Amino acid sequence: MKLKAIFNGFLLSWCALFFAAPVSAQEAGTLSRVSGKATVTTTENASREAKANESVSVGDIVTTESGAEVLIRFKDNSTMIVRSASKLKISQFRFEKKSTDTSQTSLLSGTLRAVSGQIAKAQPSNVKYDAGAATIGIRGTDIELAIVPEGAKDRAGIYNYVHSGETEMKLETGETAVVSKELTGFTPETLLPGETRLQVLRDRPAFLQSGGFDALLQQLTAPRIPMIR
Repeated sequence: MKLKAIFNGFLLSWCALFFAAPVSAQEAGTLSRVSGKATVTTTENASREAKANESVSVGDIVTTESGAEVLIRFKDNSTMIVRSASKLKISQFRFEKKSTDTSQTSLLSGTLRAVSGQIAKAQPSNVKYDAGAATIGIRGTDIELAIVPEGAKDRAGIYNYVHSGETEMKLETGETAVVSKELTGFTPETLLPGETRLQVLRDRPAFLQSGGFDALLQQLTAPRIPMIR
């Protein structure tokens, strides 16, 4: 009986150690380019300097300081620029070429530009971007999202500008709007009397400023034309 008790105790200890072992987060993509000072913070709250050619995983938060930019290339060939003074989280990412493939990015502050990849082509409803109280769904899209604070050139609020393609912007209140090419979905931080919470703007927002990686992003995501032999 004593030997059995010792064995059972050993087995329980081994199981506890096994199941307590940390599970590495799923790799989502690579920091293709880094300009200026930026950091990556993992789900274990460990921070490191962002460096080109390093991988990023689900749950990672990428933060850029003023004047810095990061270009992320995901495994499904979608591409994203984290603009200056911005922070985003890779909330979900799974790419197995199945109907369960998914990509969800949360913009916590600042601005990002994103061009969709293979997941969006096969399962467009599985690609989402969150920005504050807004969720943006895409339809084969090149978009720019911004959370603009008070004191900027643009009015404070959440912006969803469409370079190409189309998006559906949805608020937590249930309000939705389809945003087409060269238009901007907008929800103001503070509503004026009689103003709708979700708007589609025709004027180009001031926050749209090309950085050092925009030309490379367009080059990486441009459709490839087969060579004629």
